[in-house]
Amino acid sequence: MAKWMITYSKDEGTGVFEVEADDKPSMEQAVQWLLEMAAQNYPQEEPKDMPHETQTPAVRLLERYGIAVTGIALE
Repeated sequence: MAKWMITYSKDEGTGVFEVEADDKPSMEQAVQWLLEMAAQNYPQEEPKDMPHETQTPAVRLLERYGIAVTGIALE
């Protein structure tokens, strides 16, 4: 299994989340893993607007935790 680094920005800084997977994770999979990690490690922010049920996971990650995925690279 390969080790993948998912980089993300939060609070004007950069973080790295490492995962092991045979193939390069899709952006959707990376966002899902970061949502799960953020729920355990960061307080949820109050939304600026009324949340919409049809929000994509990436929008939820940004609005709830202030996190945006910036890259996926092989370690």
